[in-house]
Amino acid sequence: MLPFHLRSCSRERLLYKYQRIDGRRKDGTMNTLISYMQELYAFCKIKLIVNLVLMVFLGLIEGGGVLLLIPLLSLAGVMPGMSSGGNLVLYIEGLFQTMGLTPTLPVVLGLYIAIITGQSWLQRSQAIRNVEIQQSFNSFLSIRLFRAIAYSRWLFLLSQAKADITHVLTNELTRVSTGTHFFLQLFATGLIAMVQIGLAFLIAPGLTLLVLGCGAVLFVCSYPFIRESRRMGLSISEFTRNLMFEVTEHLNGIKEVKSYGMEPVQIQNFAKLRHTIEKNFVQFTVIQSQTDLYYKVGAAVFISLFFYSAITVFKLNPQEFLLIVVIFARLWPRFSSFQVGLQYVVMMLPAFRVVLDLERRCLVEQELLVEEPDSTRLELEQGIEFREVSFGYDAVRFDYAVDGVSVVLAAGTTTAFVGVSGAGKSTMVDLLLGLLTPEWGGIFVDGRPLTENLHGWRQSIGYVPQDSFLWNASVRDNLRWACPEASEAAMWESLGLAAVDGFVQSLPEGLDTVVGDRGVRLSGGERQRIVLARALLRNPSVLILDEATSSLDTENERRIQQAIEELHGKLTIVVIAHRLSTIRQADQIYVLEQGRVVERGDYLSLTKDKGSRFAALTSAGHEV
Repeated sequence: MLPFHLRSCSRERLLYKYQRIDGRRKDGTMNTLISYMQELYAFCKIKLIVNLVLMVFLGLIEGGGVLLLIPLLSLAGVMPGMSSGGNLVLYIEGLFQTMGLTPTLPVVLGLYIAIITGQSWLQRSQAIRNVEIQQSFNSFLSIRLFRAIAYSRWLFLLSQAKADITHVLTNELTRVSTGTHFFLQLFATGLIAMVQIGLAFLIAPGLTLLVLGCGAVLFVCSYPFIRESRRMGLSISEFTRNLMFEVTEHLNGIKEVKSYGMEPVQIQNFAKLRHTIEKNFVQFTVIQSQTDLYYKVGAAVFISLFFYSAITVFKLNPQEFLLIVVIFARLWPRFSSFQVGLQYVVMMLPAFRVVLDLERRCLVEQELLVEEPDSTRLELEQGIEFREVSFGYDAVRFDYAVDGVSVVLAAGTTTAFVGVSGAGKSTMVDLLLGLLTPEWGGIFVDGRPLTENLHGWRQSIGYVPQDSFLWNASVRDNLRWACPEASEAAMWESLGLAAVDGFVQSLPEGLDTVVGDRGVRLSGGERQRIVLARALLRNPSVLILDEATSSLDTENERRIQQAIEELHGKLTIVVIAHRLSTIRQADQIYVLEQGRVVERGDYLSLTKDKGSRFAALTSAGHEV
């Protein structure tokens, strides 16, 4: 069961939110920042409010520690020259009298230690809460995006580069997490600075306004650097995406790369992209250091102006002057850290925009699944019917991969689809799995539309593709992935049906042997048989074999065929076959040509008709 904050984010609600965001100027930094703040606030408003209160208290305590130190030392006689230094000392002296305390040196220092202890505790609590907010918000965005991707339509996923999706889920979300860290620091710095500015304003309003004016001038002068930070953020998003694509494609085609001796070319491409990213990060550091340089030079000028104005213009008394100096000595570095944090946040915003854009596109392309897939598994009782089903991958050209197909797959029977490459066999399987939706016609399961309970339908299917896939885990884990509650006895039974039990027993660690990435430590036939065992372990109502025996030797193919024959009548079997031996016992065979059913019948009737397309395929030596 998903957490409440994920279950409450319905597709319609999220799409409405993205429509509002898209109604603004898409690439605007301020609009993206507003969207980011709305997301963060909506996710953890209570934590943010608590953090806000902590920050205000922290600012008050920190300001109070500075504000009280000098008057208390004056009251204690450490600075006797300031004992007549004004209303602040008189106010604190009255406060001591109210509390019944004598302002001795131990009492003064003890109070100061208590203030610093409280300040340190609040800083620790704030730091922990900031990390909790940062990590939980990043997890929330990651899980929500992954969920949107997982429930996207098959055709949409086919149109997306895997490297791009991986890049967003890893690099871009990591940048958003880092940006959240700086945003929370930015928020804390701003609030604490506001409290300290308020205290400074109470002591010397004119001088405080002068300092704020100087800070505003520096901020305006740094605006070009903020814009450049955003440009750097956009560039980093683009180049890291390209780098991820290059790495993914290299690993996917590593065998061909080595076979062709193309390692130098791949290394050169990778190095070129990596150096480009390096230059972008260095350029960002140059911009950041330039900002810091201007701040330090500007600070020297404004500090000189500050001292001159405090002494000659505002004529502060020594106590007020020292307090203002201490406050602004702490406050001025906050201006600098605020500027640095702002640059990091602005650099993060393009990554946040990429995350939102991918999620929005995935939500638009959602499958017809319920929000919480708790629907019960379907048990096929009558059969499956294709009624005038048409589907094309190119909607503009009206070039149908499946064109007006009407077939009936009775429950408990074995049905085979044959035809040359491109005839529409794989598309028929994808339609049956609900991965594709017919443009015309419909698919019905026991007389009801397949889309009524798509999740329950898929729960009842055992699927064995031609390109078998195994996780980089043990044989046991690969089997249990499809059926988590399966017992070890059930595993061995399914392995036996797939004619792979003897092989697994011969492995060094048996069921606990790790098969490697995509099962690379196994042969093609061994991988395919384990995938078949995994499908049978689900005890499916419908078993789909998409050229499942194409990599097997004759003996193992015979054993699998025998197992399939034993399952005849117990479940519905759909076969896409290359080898005729796998379809000899099929109850019905459909011959496909250019997306249409051109012949149907059992094996004997089709082979007897010497003029049939099926006979032509077999006599010409075509694999069907």
